[in-house]
Amino acid sequence: MIFFTGTGRIQPSAHTGAILSISRFFFRQSRIPVFFFLLLSMVFFAPSSAQALTWSWFSPGTGVEKLRLHFDAPVQETEMVSAGDRKLIFYINSSDAPLSPLVRAGHAPAMGALVKAVELVSGQLHVELSTQASSIVRRPAPDRLDIEFFAAGLPRGAQAFPKKKPVGGFWSFWPLSEAHAASRESAVQGGPSSPTGRQAVVGKVNTGGPEDWPESRALSTVTQPVKPDGAAPLTGEREQGAARETGDTPVGKDAAIDPAAGRQMEAGRTSPGAGSTPDTGHQSVSPAAAGGAVVSGSVRNASSAGVAATPGGTAASDPATSGQGKRSEAGTVSGKVNEQTVGIPAARQPEEEVSKAPEERPVIYVDEQGNPVPRPINPEIVMEEAERLIRERKYIEALPQLEKLRSLPGLHPEMLEKALYYISDCTWARYADNPLAGYEAIVSSTSEAMNANLRSPRVPEALLRLGLANVNVGNLVDAGGYIVALLRRYPDYPGVAQGFTALGKAQLKRRLDERAEQSFSMVLDKYPESSYLQEASVGLAEAFNRQKKFQNAQLILDFISKRWPRYYIDEPSFLLLQAGNDEALGKTGPALGLYWLYYNLVPGHEGNDELLLRLGDMYARQGGWISAEFVYRYVERVFAGTASASVARLRLAEKGIYDSPISYTEMSAVFAKDQGGALWKVYTDLAASSRTAPAAVLARLKEAMWLYWDKKYTEAMGKAADFIDAYPENANVPQAKDLIWASFQQELNNSLAEGNYGRILILWNGFPLVRERYGALDPRMRYALAQGMLERGDEAAALGMMAEFLKSPMDPNYGEAAFTEFFNRYLKAGAWDKVLDLGKLVSTWPMNRQLRNQLDYALALSAQNLNLTGPALAMWAQLADRQDIPLYQRAYATYFLARDAEQRKDIKDSYELNRKVIDLFTRLQEERSDKADPQRIKDAMAALMDISEVANRVPEALEWVGRYNAYASPESPEYPGLRFREARLYRKLGDAVRAQALLEDVVRNYPNSPFAQAAAGELRTFEVSRDLQNFLPGGSSEAGQPAPEQAREEGKAASAPAAAQ
Repeated sequence: MIFFTGTGRIQPSAHTGAILSISRFFFRQSRIPVFFFLLLSMVFFAPSSAQALTWSWFSPGTGVEKLRLHFDAPVQETEMVSAGDRKLIFYINSSDAPLSPLVRAGHAPAMGALVKAVELVSGQLHVELSTQASSIVRRPAPDRLDIEFFAAGLPRGAQAFPKKKPVGGFWSFWPLSEAHAASRESAVQGGPSSPTGRQAVVGKVNTGGPEDWPESRALSTVTQPVKPDGAAPLTGEREQGAARETGDTPVGKDAAIDPAAGRQMEAGRTSPGAGSTPDTGHQSVSPAAAGGAVVSGSVRNASSAGVAATPGGTAASDPATSGQGKRSEAGTVSGKVNEQTVGIPAARQPEEEVSKAPEERPVIYVDEQGNPVPRPINPEIVMEEAERLIRERKYIEALPQLEKLRSLPGLHPEMLEKALYYISDCTWARYADNPLAGYEAIVSSTSEAMNANLRSPRVPEALLRLGLANVNVGNLVDAGGYIVALLRRYPDYPGVAQGFTALGKAQLKRRLDERAEQSFSMVLDKYPESSYLQEASVGLAEAFNRQKKFQNAQLILDFISKRWPRYYIDEPSFLLLQAGNDEALGKTGPALGLYWLYYNLVPGHEGNDELLLRLGDMYARQGGWISAEFVYRYVERVFAGTASASVARLRLAEKGIYDSPISYTEMSAVFAKDQGGALWKVYTDLAASSRTAPAAVLARLKEAMWLYWDKKYTEAMGKAADFIDAYPENANVPQAKDLIWASFQQELNNSLAEGNYGRILILWNGFPLVRERYGALDPRMRYALAQGMLERGDEAAALGMMAEFLKSPMDPNYGEAAFTEFFNRYLKAGAWDKVLDLGKLVSTWPMNRQLRNQLDYALALSAQNLNLTGPALAMWAQLADRQDIPLYQRAYATYFLARDAEQRKDIKDSYELNRKVIDLFTRLQEERSDKADPQRIKDAMAALMDISEVANRVPEALEWVGRYNAYASPESPEYPGLRFREARLYRKLGDAVRAQALLEDVVRNYPNSPFAQAAAGELRTFEVSRDLQNFLPGGSSEAGQPAPEQAREEGKAASAPAAAQ
């Protein structure tokens, strides 16, 4: 097998070859006249130039591909030039007659094929390869060329090819034949010359061998490494000698192969046994000499090599192991050998008949590990299936097919680009109804398609799609970036107008009116002939109208009406835009006409109730109440149950238009004209009809104003507060706040007059706006809130708020009241220390006399209870002498002074003070005062009994005992002791009989009392005394009269228990 690469030249056609043979013959005979005949023959036999070319591609075997070029006429001259490792250029018909067109017959090169693209460029045929490959050119017929390609790596030590030599066509006599020169050069070098035809392919020999071929793209051959101990390869004369000994034919730079041998080899390859294992060929590869690399090899068939072949065409030995012992230093290559003829036959040969394809054997595809894998994908078939699905609008089904193409390695860039754009198209169509869900998929697929080839003519389409995708999801910033980039890079692309129109519409929806104006203006300025001009014009007019640029909007509207006069028929909403702009410009008449035209065009359109209500308002504002009332009643009747009907009923009830902003002064005049409370029902119905309609919102505030006008201040405050909470951004919020404040002032005055402090506290806590507007508390509000807290039971908070009133100077209105609250609660709680502190705080107040007396008494009482004896007695002494204080206070002051005298054992002061205490408290009892205290009378009487007894005024002591008995019942615990004391007093007086009777009564009636035992002991004393008296002189006569000294001692003994009591 011989591989050719680099620059090759295909010699002139068969006709020219015949003429050259004749000319050589006559030239050798040296006959001059023959030249005339030669020239005449050239005229008649010269071939015509080819004009069209058909090419086809097929792969006859693994690792081998064939490209067939079929011309519409025999070609005169063809040159092949290698333009790099992966590109071949064929110069056909020379430069004066370029070919056109180029037509493909059959399938395009398969995915991953060596042939990547075939195209005509300036009349030259360019063949682009996917990887470095070797090639053989054959010319089986004058109008056909066959080029076979084999995968191979760069040869080791290969040198650059020489530039192609200009070789003349039929009219060049001197070069004669390259084949003849090749044979002469071969003969000079000493090698056997092979017979070649006059039309031979001349080219550099591929000095690379199978060991340099990539395994994935090479033929089905096996390379063996050179043994370490192998001999060095032959070079120069030694190699030629070795070739003579082995019968191999060396191939030099310009050597050619015998066509006969080539035909014999071709016949062997296309024999019926072609499907079996081919014959084994041996090649030896030696390194290049100084002048360039040389490949020597041999073609050995069964007869010349002496190798027996099987009937099926299978070699007798294993292809992988045959010939290992012959040329070990160069490695062994086994496999299929190309036995095609190298060169073009001299004579015109009949077109080869395509041999009948042998019966295909089942092909099993395996991976690198030998595992079966699915059959490789045919890109063209998959693409045709995807295109069919796209034509049928089956976008979802087409996506998997396109994804297969996208994932194929080594796919042709054009087909990859086509597949990527198809993926983008299908994704765009798939998510047409839900762009948000498909945003990521659309953007990623479109970006990938665009970036695959930034010079593709579909890049503008991709930019537009990216812009529209972002517009559809509301990402206007990125959308604007893509569309502006489209404008800058491709200003003439028609989709620019579409992009800016879509962007402007989205900006209008977002209320970005100024930006929308810029977008629409771009379309009108730069693309006045675009199909999107109409949409952009309408959008621009709407943008101007929203920005209150009514004059500019009028210009655009006039332009639309003149350019597309029947546009409003297709889009009646355009009339609303025109009418609204006229109304804003004060053209009420034209606006009314346009509104009525719209209503007549689409009488059943949604929203016509609002339109008619607007017409009624326009008539009312013009003063045409009759027309307005007619329209209102029509709306109320025809559109019953709608918000517009409720507003129309409101207009009729209020006899006018009272829209935002409103004031209470204005509405109070409307309320005064109401009859039967119809307005209140209209307001409630309208407020309940909607929560967002402007009229319904305003009706809630009108309800609050109505309640205030009806003097229902608390309800009015609630309605106004609800309005503020529900619509904090409404323009009527200030009026609602004023209404709350006015209602609170009215309610505060009424509550203070009624003393209803609890309601004031509720309003204060329930309306933060009141607290905010009231600011710092004044004394009136402070006291009212404190009283409300007291009524609620929150004494701590109330006293904390009222503590401000205890500061000096005294508040003339609320100081004493606050003091009284603190004073009473401290006395009730017995907080004597707080009473003293309170007295210090108000010591300088100009309080009224009665309140001051109360404070002085409380201070004295607090000091007494806190055992502050000194300050307490001083204050009691002052109070006891004052006649301007209540009787009970003097009684208690005297009582505490008497107790102090007793403690000081001042019998005189104690006696007088206790008698005064009895007198004062007795007067309280007689006055039935709630301050009367019988216990204080008993205490004073007991003290007087002790004082009288100690003073030996026994009769007076018995008198106080008698008065004391009125306060001690026989059932009381103190009664036995009182009887025992009385018996002792009688005994001191010498009335032993009565004393004995009282003692016996105590022993008899109160046996369990401690005084019963004491009484029993006293009774035994009486018996002993009687017995002793019988033995004394005169004792019988004086038995009943105790001695005076004894009586005094017994009196002292009896007074001791009483004093203890």
